[in-house]
Parts: sequence; structure tokens; C-alpha cells
Amino acid sequence: MTQLSVWNRSRHQIQIERKIIMKKKRKVLIVDDELDINLLFKTLLEDNGFKVDAFDDPLLALQNFKANSYDLLMLDIVMQKMNGFDLYEKMRKVDEQIRKEAFPELSDVKDCFITKPIKNEDLIEQVNKIINST
Repeated sequence: MTQLSVWNRSRHQIQIERKIIMKKKRKVLIVDDELDINLLFKTLLEDNGFKVDAFDDPLLALQNFKANSYDLLMLDIVMQKMNGFDLYEKMRKVDEQIRKEAFPELSDVKDCFITKPIKNEDLIEQVNKIINST
């Protein structure tokens, strides 16, 4: 019985978070060269109220990157044309903001990483945590 009430409370909290997100319509950029992961993350985030741009080619993502357009960048670290760290550095230069100035609330770099594989609920929770901390 306790598990059921925890589930109901958790589900209610998720519904409240979705309503808040739907009002704000946070924007996320996903760059992952694995098409299935890219599509899964994009669909999952859009179903939870986010506006998502997704690219499977980091060079194409960089060409289409617009400064100050995204609340969150989700970049795969290991990609063939360019790794996620290099892509982030190039995007950061385009955006002309140093991470420490833009996100002083994020005290530890590990808070910015989402590891795969990840459960759907955990992905939404992590994305909300990162976005809401900025």
C-alpha cells in the first residue's frame, strides 16, 4: 500500500512539473550520432513539454547553432566527426559565454552529465534538475 501511495505522489509531482514546463516551453538541443537514441530522447522530451532540436551530425548542429537559444545542450561525448567536448567548446565560443559566468549555480561539472543508458523517468528528472538549477 505504501508503494502505491508513493507512486501516486510521484506521478502527481510529475504532472505538476509537466504543467510548469509546458508554460515555459524550455528548449533543448540534442546532438547524438546514434539515430535511435537521438529519436528516443527527442520524443521523450517533447512528450514532456520541451521544445527540442536534434542533430545526428555535430558539424551540422554547429552550423545551425544559435546563440542564447537553448536552456540545455545534450551532447554525446563519443561521435565520429567531432567529440562532444570539442562541440561544446565551439558552441560556447559562438554563444560568447563562459560556463562559470552563465551557470554559477552548477558547482560541479558532473552535474552536467547524463550517462547512457538511462531510464525515461531518470532522463526527464535529470533534464529538469539541470534546467531548473540555472
